[in-house]
Amino acid sequence: MTVYANKTAADADGPIIHAADAATVAVWLNDSDAVLVDVRETEEYAGEHIAGAILSPLSMFEPDRFPAFAGKRVVLLCAVGKRSLAAAKQLGQVGYTGQIVNLTGGLAAWKEAGFATVTGS
Repeated sequence: MTVYANKTAADADGPIIHAADAATVAVWLNDSDAVLVDVRETEEYAGEHIAGAILSPLSMFEPDRFPAFAGKRVVLLCAVGKRSLAAAKQLGQVGYTGQIVNLTGGLAAWKEAGFATVTGS
């Protein structure tokens, strides 16, 4: 797992956002150690998504109202990892206390690693 240091000298206590690859996230999901949150838009999610992922589109994302998932990592994903990183930063900025993880490479990396998706739902 990689760690993004989103800290500046002026903000030494800023958020730490972790990054994990698809294989690591798959293990966490299999072990029920993580909650997967898809921040793509509704149409994208309907076309294809990872089974069990919770939809929370970035366009409607409310980090100050984001639920706590006690004892679980919160893994954010999008198509390639940019929107999910933006959502992770928003959670960090409002002081979210759970472990925030960005799925490196997003859904594209998940599929490239050979993991299944749900299509056309």
